[in-house]
Amino acid sequence: MQSPSVLLDLLSQAPGGLGLVDPHGRLLWLNDYLADLLDLHAGDQAEDRRLVDHLTPASRIMVQTRLRQELAMGGRLEELALDVLASNGDRIPVMVSAAQTQGTEGPLIQLCVSRAPVRRAYEAAAPLAEKRAEAERRSARDVISAFVRHCPVPLIMTDADLVATGVSQAWEKTYGRPAQDMVGQRVDSPARARPAQIDWPEVYARALAGEAMSSEGPVRSALVDMWFEWAVIPWRDAEGAIGGLLLMNFDVSALVRARDAAAAADAAKSRFLANLSHELRTPLNSVLAPLELLRGHALPEAAYKALETVAQAGAEVTRRITTLLDFSQLEGGGFTPQSSPLSVRTLCDEVLTECADLIGDRPIVLSGPDTGADVQVSADGDALKRILIQLVANGVKFTETGAVSLDVQYEDDALVFTVADTGCGFDIDSFDALVRPFHQRDVTATRKHGGMGLGLALADGLARAVGGELTAQSTIGVGSRVTLRAPAVLLSTPETRSAATDAEPAALRILAVDDNPANLAVLNAVLAATGAEVTCAENGLEAVELSRSMDFDLVLMDVQMPVMDGLTAMRTIRAEHPCPPPMIVVSANVSRPEVAEARAAGAVEVLGKPVGAAVLLQTVGAVLQAAAEQASKAA
Repeated sequence: MQSPSVLLDLLSQAPGGLGLVDPHGRLLWLNDYLADLLDLHAGDQAEDRRLVDHLTPASRIMVQTRLRQELAMGGRLEELALDVLASNGDRIPVMVSAAQTQGTEGPLIQLCVSRAPVRRAYEAAAPLAEKRAEAERRSARDVISAFVRHCPVPLIMTDADLVATGVSQAWEKTYGRPAQDMVGQRVDSPARARPAQIDWPEVYARALAGEAMSSEGPVRSALVDMWFEWAVIPWRDAEGAIGGLLLMNFDVSALVRARDAAAAADAAKSRFLANLSHELRTPLNSVLAPLELLRGHALPEAAYKALETVAQAGAEVTRRITTLLDFSQLEGGGFTPQSSPLSVRTLCDEVLTECADLIGDRPIVLSGPDTGADVQVSADGDALKRILIQLVANGVKFTETGAVSLDVQYEDDALVFTVADTGCGFDIDSFDALVRPFHQRDVTATRKHGGMGLGLALADGLARAVGGELTAQSTIGVGSRVTLRAPAVLLSTPETRSAATDAEPAALRILAVDDNPANLAVLNAVLAATGAEVTCAENGLEAVELSRSMDFDLVLMDVQMPVMDGLTAMRTIRAEHPCPPPMIVVSANVSRPEVAEARAAGAVEVLGKPVGAAVLLQTVGAVLQAAAEQASKAA
């Protein structure tokens, strides 16, 4: 262990100022560093020399008050800033730390003194730095105030208590009020008019918690004639704390007006297409339906070929009208899936029957699923029918000779339809392009196959709309296979149906209702040829009155008629009869919304004009058989 004298020698050479002072402030010992600082001899006692004798007057006061007070309270003092007065009169800034200790003859004070020019310079510059900081804060406030005032959109700035502190000139202009009406007022005041459909207290609370809020769509102003979208954004102070909110409105009135105008134009287009469909289908039915009757007569070969040519062209025109109307409604977003009980076999039969006339005199075999057990499912039968007609018609269109087949399987809660043909085929890599609207395989002036380029696009769009999918396989020159997979809920698998399902109705009492005499004559001729007793009516009111005096096994109802429309007539008949007869709508109004409305009014089936005799008789037979089976179960 080192002796006291050795320790004193080491302390004398320490790099900082060290010393001992008695309670009266007399210097008892100091090392070399402190001796040089005070112009004294290191290690010597300097009797009657006190520390305060080497300090400036202000520092003397600090020693006599602060130093003694701190030592008396805690026995220690940390970093007291003092100024030493050098012999040449210069001030030397120092930092002094002191602590009480016990000597052999009583209490002593240990000193640790170091130069502190940097610290003292900082302290001297602190007032200037604070002034600069305050100037920067004022500048920031001025910038924020200018931003709020000249913001090009209506803007309100609030504090954390939701009191408005500033508003933009755009706000004054938009709402026709001076800033003084808003500044100083709470934005959540119950008296302040705001759109009622928004939970503003929740919006403000979430924004004050740090979340930026905004509207999900246009909102109607409660104060002025304006549509706007809003945003509520928290702002933070220099320390990062939320200081309040910025409430902004963005005028979207022009966009809303443009949207409404576009919607009105789209609605007008839909009405035009619906009217066009009706105006074309009605006379077309009067032209094509009699052809079905002529087919039953012995005709010269040339006349029969001409008859087939007209029937084929009429079927193609009808399909294109339906395609155009369906695509317009699908494109306009007017499609909603509508599931109902469905006989898969009946669906396939109806599709094949409607596409039969497209073959003409080409050597093509059109076939459906093998005869066997039927499958009853819940699915969107109307959409499936429209998709399959497009696929089968497309297969017939591109097949010159061979076969076009429609097959179906039920697997994994879905119906899987496959339409195969032996036609020209296509490059499978182009399938994605083929399902785009208005895209055609051949766009040259010498193309062999016509069309609008909408068939596959409509089929793909409808498939997606019902949650299904179209896929394809094809080899050029060999043929194609297009598969539709659509969700369906299995209801039952009844026994193998008998051939009587498609039997023509006989000895039936049928009410046929249509305001067009030609159409009514065709319905009468087709049904009467089967032995049915047909009663005709020219409007819905006549149909209602006839149903009150006569019992019918079936009603065929047009929709658009004078005096009373068909839907009103069906609803009236259903209301007046505890067991109303099954009703089939035969109409030119066959858009999806119109089909849904007809079914809601009581129609069990909806047939679009022009309707062929085969389709009509097939539908009538299926409806009557279903009604008989239902009556048998009820009994």
